Amino acid sequence: MATRDTLTPKEAQCSGGADYAALALQALQEPADAAYAKELMDRVADDCQFTKDLAACAIVYKALGEQDRAEELLQTAEDYCMSGEEQVALAEAKFKVLGDKAAAVGAYEKALKETNNLDPLIDLAKDVMRVIADGAFAKKVLEKAEAKISRAVEYSKLAAASAEHLLDKDYAEAIFNKAAEKLSSVPDLLALAGEVTKTLGDPQKAKALYQRALEGATDFAAAKTLIESARQTGDAAFMQTALKKAGDLATATGEYIELAEGLASVGDKPGATALLDKAEEAVAGLDEMYRLVAAVEAHLADDAERLARVKVKLEKRQANHVRYMEFQQLEKDAVSVKQFLALAERVRLELEDPFYSAKLIEAAETLLDGTGYQFSRYKPILLAVDKNLDDTDWLSRLLDRAAENATDFIAFKDLVVTAAQLHHRELGVSKARTYLAMREAALAADANATVYDLAKLAEASFAATRDAAEADRLLEAARAQAKDHFALTHIGRLYAAMGNSAKADEYFAAAAAACPNGDACIQFIDRLKGFALPVETLKKWYAECGTHLSKPADKLRWAEGIADALNDKVWATEVYGQLAGQFSGTEAARFELSRRSRADLNYFGSSRRH
Repeated sequence: MATRDTLTPKEAQCSGGADYAALALQALQEPADAAYAKELMDRVADDCQFTKDLAACAIVYKALGEQDRAEELLQTAEDYCMSGEEQVALAEAKFKVLGDKAAAVGAYEKALKETNNLDPLIDLAKDVMRVIADGAFAKKVLEKAEAKISRAVEYSKLAAASAEHLLDKDYAEAIFNKAAEKLSSVPDLLALAGEVTKTLGDPQKAKALYQRALEGATDFAAAKTLIESARQTGDAAFMQTALKKAGDLATATGEYIELAEGLASVGDKPGATALLDKAEEAVAGLDEMYRLVAAVEAHLADDAERLARVKVKLEKRQANHVRYMEFQQLEKDAVSVKQFLALAERVRLELEDPFYSAKLIEAAETLLDGTGYQFSRYKPILLAVDKNLDDTDWLSRLLDRAAENATDFIAFKDLVVTAAQLHHRELGVSKARTYLAMREAALAADANATVYDLAKLAEASFAATRDAAEADRLLEAARAQAKDHFALTHIGRLYAAMGNSAKADEYFAAAAAACPNGDACIQFIDRLKGFALPVETLKKWYAECGTHLSKPADKLRWAEGIADALNDKVWATEVYGQLAGQFSGTEAARFELSRRSRADLNYFGSSRRH
């Protein structure tokens, strides 16, 4: 690009035609220096090679009154235009140089096709409004962005852009409404509520989102966030509702007491009473017992029976204080899942305190959270809850989470077997059967499911429930897909493992009949050898397989298997004798070589050196 020997400081900062054009436009401001602006453009315009630079220069020449030169550069800019970003620059130039809004929209359309992410689409909409002030087209751009977002922050950013740049608060509200329908987590909905207030200035619409967040809260921490939001907005009624919801989600004494005090502070004594009932049930230490007594004295002092009861419990807790202190120290020292679970069992046996046991098991589970789910790691948690607590809700949650993550057969089988063998047997067996039914339905809907998938399901079903009839139903369904001896042999092995020898024999016979050649017979017997069957049984099935062969070549290969797979030289010699005379030419030579190497015991000499 041509340069002068001496550049002004502002010129020295320019790196392309667009920068020089921006400097030229500044020169045309009051006080205008058209000569300097033209000198800048004449210096750089002929060397520009990019659409952005050419379009910017064209706009300056238009401002200088040189329409022909501006249109010449604009045409070159269009010739060089290669990307969506360059189409944006071209659109502005077409509008400002030619006054052709339709042509500008055409360029923006091309840019829109090549723009896909949220921020670039918002920038494109802003540019449309800045250049041609076409709200309808800018909204079309934002609608494309809407189809590509899923997070609260993205919806908020899109709504803010609509309200600020399109001046379309109705569309912004529609975006917030769609976000509220799609998002369900408390943090997302609370974030939306804050943005609704900021963008739309409508507390009532924000309140509706707070309500949605309240309905979607599933844990105590989320509910506490709602309480804080209600406190900040000064909405006493919503505060009371949030406190009650948090009470439903709380699990520890301290949480119940904290919420009870909150309800008492807004005049809800029945609600506070219900939460203190839960706090009393969940006390897991002397400190919590002290807190409970203090809360009852402060808020339910007129309930003489309750006050007397909790004071007696405090006295008992104080009497065992040394033991509790010992366990609390062990709890502080515990650093592994195994240590927490062992301590939980000791608490159950030595203190008969299921609430403290639950607290310790929960601590063990917390250690695993966020580390990636593996059933083998969560299984001890499941067994500890089953053994030490009577908490079927917790058990159900652990089982269901395991089922959601049981993507491979080993984990799935371990899950259903574990579930069916729980102390809470009714729940466990019911869950196991439910998961088995769900897996069967998924296989039925999977076009890629194989006979082995059904067979594995039958294996898992029998291992969990010992229900032979149900396993038989699944295996018979698998048979409908069994097209070769491999699958039939596999099903036969499963029947044998279930103790159903008749069915096993039926499938082994079917597998033998399905072998199309001698190689298949050898594959078949090799599979059976892996099942540790008696030698006579193996010979029986291999003989059965041979009866289905008709071609001499297949029978010869089958005969070789007698020696190679079963190592029975006597039987092999007998079969080779039966096959003699059935071959001619090169096949006869092959037969003789095969017989000598496998059935003629003297072929390699009367003695061998080792």
